[in-house]
Amino acid sequence: MSTESILTAGMQLTRMACTEEFVGLDSPHWAIEPYLPVTTADLVDALLARRGDTNTATSGAGELDRERMRDVFGGLAELLHHRYRPLYSRFAQRYAALDPDRDTRPLRGWEACAASEQEQQAAVAEISQAGQTVLVDAGYTEVTRAELEQAVGLSSHWGVPLHVDFAVFDAIIVYARGDVVGQRAKRRWQNLYREVIYDVPLYQRVVVMFKLRPGFRTDDDLDHTMLHLRMFKNVPKPDIDMLLPGTRVRFTWLDHLRNIVPSLGGIGVTLFKISRVGFFVAAITLSLAAVLAGLVLALVGYAVRSVMNHLNVKNRYMLNLTRNLYYQKLDSNAGVAYRLLEEAESQRHREAVLAYYAILTAGEPISSRRLRRRAERLVRELIDVEVEFRVAEAIALLEEWDLIHRDADGKLRVCDPDAAMRRIEAHWDRALKA
Repeated sequence: MSTESILTAGMQLTRMACTEEFVGLDSPHWAIEPYLPVTTADLVDALLARRGDTNTATSGAGELDRERMRDVFGGLAELLHHRYRPLYSRFAQRYAALDPDRDTRPLRGWEACAASEQEQQAAVAEISQAGQTVLVDAGYTEVTRAELEQAVGLSSHWGVPLHVDFAVFDAIIVYARGDVVGQRAKRRWQNLYREVIYDVPLYQRVVVMFKLRPGFRTDDDLDHTMLHLRMFKNVPKPDIDMLLPGTRVRFTWLDHLRNIVPSLGGIGVTLFKISRVGFFVAAITLSLAAVLAGLVLALVGYAVRSVMNHLNVKNRYMLNLTRNLYYQKLDSNAGVAYRLLEEAESQRHREAVLAYYAILTAGEPISSRRLRRRAERLVRELIDVEVEFRVAEAIALLEEWDLIHRDADGKLRVCDPDAAMRRIEAHWDRALKA
């Protein structure tokens, strides 16, 4: 086979195994979530390109108005970056000692100053709490312990049934985002090995944070003193337990039948043949010892064969598990944290932009309920996705920067772009003086 043919075959196998194959951008959503699946730049461009509602007073908008609103949206991004920058610094400082992938060493003479077990537990609790806050800001929703336990032992057509011992974790936190229905093809013998398309309920993003209990060791030798972070993509819901460490393969009744039935049949046939020949030999040589030895060796041989078949099935399952995780894993440890901080900042920025635009272009003060409906309608018109707009969080951000206020009847009004820029600059002046 030529080198070109080998490369082509390898690329085809990669495409077949890659989970991107069955999750399209237009996959229907199983649940309505707060995450806004659009880049901030695209959202701003799309909002400013809308006709008839880019000015509070007129039906049209001049270039100056649009550019001024773009300045406001840029000012909001800078304010949010200033807000999240301390989180970056604090995380880098606190997680440095808990990062399994660190390549730094303590200063000479400082080895004895290592954190005690209690201090380490406090650091894990602090980072875990901060991580959950960032995950919520980024539009993730917690996968509860009950949901995890419900998935244990189940698997999709592409997953592996597993046993999970939750007692091995000091801490375990799982959050997911993008509850959608994807599609994936599988060849089945019942259909003459033609491809069958299945609907697959899955999470587009899953984040796992965990710390193991002292004394527990996994196959990949994870350190129980460290806090481990993992991010995965396109995970079928029944296979979410595959993302946890320390799992064991759960064999189905069909797997046991595949091992036991051929072995029992083979043992029976072999015993019959050996006994028939053996008794003939014994009749001539008057020696039953050879017959008994043959029977014992046959039994031992089939026992070894059964064990080897069992191990082969287990290895096949583990290979499938490793292959799935290889294509689904996005990042680990510190890389996950920094990525989440970036996603949280971008998500909050989009919420602030959408809230400011929706109130400004309403033409009159509006209630928070109407703001939520208006923002959700804008998202639906722009990208055809139903979202649950977090109106309270968006209002809180704009109130923090003094860009929004409530009338006597509780309705919301925002500053015009010129006034908004003046207040953003005033906020920066106060921040620099603090």
